Amino acid sequence: MSEQSRMESASPSQLKLTLEAEVATRRGPSHECNEDAYFIDLAQGVFVVADGMGGHRDGHLASNAIVSEISAVQSSDVELEDRVRLLTSALEEVNGTLYSQSLALPGGDISGSTALCLLINSGYACCLWAGDSRLYLLRDNHLFLVSEDHTEESGMLTRAIGSAQDVEIDRRVLGIKEGDVFVLCSDGLLKGASEDELAEMLSQDEVGLADRLLAKSIVGGSKDDITLILVWVRRHDI
Repeated sequence: MSEQSRMESASPSQLKLTLEAEVATRRGPSHECNEDAYFIDLAQGVFVVADGMGGHRDGHLASNAIVSEISAVQSSDVELEDRVRLLTSALEEVNGTLYSQSLALPGGDISGSTALCLLINSGYACCLWAGDSRLYLLRDNHLFLVSEDHTEESGMLTRAIGSAQDVEIDRRVLGIKEGDVFVLCSDGLLKGASEDELAEMLSQDEVGLADRLLAKSIVGGSKDDITLILVWVRRHDI
């Protein structure tokens, strides 16, 4: 079953950019639990999708650990660069914790997860990520992939939170503009919907779009866990 919500956050200026968001998620039919996790904080402009590594121990615990660590970061009153540093440190901290837990247990299996974090602040968007959960941007009816998958040609992950003692968090910063639509998603979404279909549906800009995108992926054959967050950048006059 999907979870969907639409929310709005305002800034104090007379001519302001506002953020609206929707989220949808569902458990894949072959999984005992949904190994994806997500977090939304409109007030701080923070959005996270984490996809627990399938086939490994406690993937759902790893993804939820990422969300828990990020949600504890309170940084709305500091500059963008400092906020990015705090979020990066949070991801590095949970990486160390998960890796240490794996070493302490028999069997040698890891507890890991992808991590994708979007921070929108002061006219900029910063993407932080490790793994193959993706950030897309729809701007002027063109769809751009902001992140880059950390995978081999076979699709196997080359980087994830908790899979090694140290992790490198990639980052990308870009300016935002009115009308931008960001999509954060686990890889399950693209297993049943193409990028062309994603762009076409995003251009509709209707309430409930996250649920419709999720349904499109399911009909398209995705058997994986699916989680997506849509974030709209609006301009409102007070």
